[in-house]
Parts: sequence; structure tokens; C-alpha cells
Amino acid sequence: MTTWGVGSEVGRLRTVLVHQPGREHRQTVPWTKDALLFDDIMDIEEARPEHRAFCQLMTAQGVEVLVLEDLLKDVCATPAGLEAVVREVAGEGVLVRLGDTRLRPHHLIGGFPEHFALDNEVVLEPLPNLYFMRDPAFAVPGAIVVSHPFWPARQREARLLAAVLKRHPRFAGALVHDGILEDPAATIEGGDVLVPDERTVVVGVGERTNHAGADHLARFLFARTAVERVVKVIIPAQREFMHLDTVLTWVDRRRVLTLPYLWNRPAIYAEVAEEAERRCAALGKPYHGPAPEHMAQPSRVEVVWRDGRPTSRFDDTMAALAELGLADTEQTVYVAGRLDQYPRPEEHVIEALREQWNDGANVFALKPGQVMSYGRNDRTFRALEEAGVEVVAFRGGELVRGRGGARCMTMPLQREPI
Repeated sequence: MTTWGVGSEVGRLRTVLVHQPGREHRQTVPWTKDALLFDDIMDIEEARPEHRAFCQLMTAQGVEVLVLEDLLKDVCATPAGLEAVVREVAGEGVLVRLGDTRLRPHHLIGGFPEHFALDNEVVLEPLPNLYFMRDPAFAVPGAIVVSHPFWPARQREARLLAAVLKRHPRFAGALVHDGILEDPAATIEGGDVLVPDERTVVVGVGERTNHAGADHLARFLFARTAVERVVKVIIPAQREFMHLDTVLTWVDRRRVLTLPYLWNRPAIYAEVAEEAERRCAALGKPYHGPAPEHMAQPSRVEVVWRDGRPTSRFDDTMAALAELGLADTEQTVYVAGRLDQYPRPEEHVIEALREQWNDGANVFALKPGQVMSYGRNDRTFRALEEAGVEVVAFRGGELVRGRGGARCMTMPLQREPI
């Protein structure tokens, strides 16, 4: 029997779940994109080949790539299966209004009807964020957990994943936990969940994941898996820190890639934000960046232990990861280059913010010391290669419009132990 789950961020990847962007993006128009949490209007005819090439690179490395829509079609292959899935994902009201004869599996992703209607007949909104497969569910050691997304626009994604994971024969016998989805106090998304080793799960607590979600996950892990500690990294609840993996990822054993000065000198980011605010005012335009006082907030770390010992607390995230044996701070790789490459920290931060806009830190490991990333963050690439980390680059000029990178677009389901 296949064991589903991952015990690390960087063990050799064996099976991954993806979703290729499609019909849902034709339903996303400039005046609704913000409500749908999407940053831009994507050219789908360019985005689909980019995504296919991304998947082909993984296949060439020996990775089994599962496609969500194929699995969805399998579980909806019979009228009874389709009816059950529609009821679980879209609700009884949709079945009553439309019946199962008008709906097809792809409507659960692309929306219904298949165009932007003006006659109030839209009963299913599209899911343009679904190709960020990391968020609606995530694998942990020995299990798969269904998320509870913060925004209603993404909650149907989680219900869709729950229906597929619980019904598809490929996952027969898998430990699938969807209790967080049913917990009204908890929110959690997969981009905030990282697995540095088989004993440890790291959870970012910020805009999308709250303490209740992290604590619910910890209770499940301690009750049903071998995980011994959950490391909560508390970050500002701001759009700029949407998920922990937008600012920190593992690229090798005990080696992370992250933004420079973010964890130990956040005041630098506040100064950059203040200067940007002043420049916008001088140009007569409103400032839409993060509030300087929010950027100045230091991160905190709380470690919850399986054995019931008191919660451990740290004021410096990188120091905490080092003390817990999860990262070697001497090996840290920084977005946009080494710390000694820049005459002033502010210059490094500005370059890092430019590359981070294109997901410079959001890389995805194929094996220890080999990661995938968009082929546009030159300074970060050089820093990784200088550190001995191989970068498998791919084009993503359209994919990046959603503000998500290689890790965001993948849900690893199996990795080899390291």
C-alpha cells in the first residue's frame, strides 16, 4: 500500500499534484480579479504552455505528476459520483437549482456558466488561484491535510481537494484529515506549512493562517503522526507576507533561502517603505505598499511540543531554526545575493524586493541541493549557484502574474527520506 505524506522539504520528489490553469481564467475579468484574489489578467494561451513545460521538467527528473482535473473526472465518472461531489463541493443549493444534468466536473473549477454572465445566472465562481496547488491541501509526515483557507474565494478549492482525496482509489488507505476545514475558528493554508524533517512541521502564522489553525494542526499531528514539534513563526498579517513560503524556503539539508535582514533587522524594511510612501506623495499618487509600522514588527517563534513541555519562545526566527537544528545560519542563501555584495543593507533590500515580486524565495526542491524557479531572478540564481545549489529554471512570464512561484504551484505527495 502506498504511504502518502512527506517527511522533508528537500528529499527526492517522487509524486506531486498540480493543476494546469484553464477555463477559470477566462471568467476572471479586470473588475472581478481583486475579489477573486487574483493579481492580474493572465494570457491563458501563454500560461498553459509555460505550465506544461514546468511539469515536463519534473517528469524528466523521474517525478510522477498527477493532474487534479484528471482525478476529479475519475471520481465524477458516474452520475452518482458527480452528484455526490457537486453536493460536497458546491452545496445542495446548486444541485437544486441546476440539477446534475447541466453540470460537468470542470464547472467546479472553471465556474458556471462558462462565461461572464450578465443575467445573474452565475452560481459557481471560477477558481483562478487553484493552480497554486500548495494551498488548498498539504502533505505532512504520514498524512495529507485539507486546508481551511482564510478568504471565502478559496474555500471551495479545499472542499474540492477533500472530495478528490477521500474518493479517488489512488488515495485508498491514505490518512486524510479535513477537520480543520470544519473548524470555524481555524484558518490555515499550505503555503504557510513547511516540513524540514520527519519530526518537525513549521507553520507561518500571519494573514492567511491563524493560531487556531496552527494549534488544530498540532493536535492532529501529535495524535495521528510521529511529528514531535510544531514551530509557529509569527509574521505580520500583511499581504506582503501572504504565506511563509513567499519569504523562506528550504533548498538543501539545513539550508534556507530567505529575504535579507527580514528576521533580524525589520526596521530596514520599514525605512524603505517610508521612503516609498514619501516618493508616492511627491508624485501625487496614493501609496499602496505596506505600512512602515507593520514592516517594522519583528517576527516571533513559538514551539509547541508533543510531550507537553512548556512552549519554547524565540525572538529571532533564524536563530530559532538554528537552535532547533533545522537550519545552519552560516549556509543561509539570500534573495538577490550575498550580504557583502552591497555597500548598504537598504540597497540589498530594494533589490531583494524586486526579485521577490517575481517569487525569488519561492523555490521548490526536487532533491537536496536542486530547486526549481522562474528563470528571471538572476541575482538570486547566482547566489544559489555560488552556494552549490542547482537551479532548474523555467519560463513563467504569465504564470507569475498570480504572484506565486514553483513551490506555490506544487503539492508534493511523496518524497524519499533524507
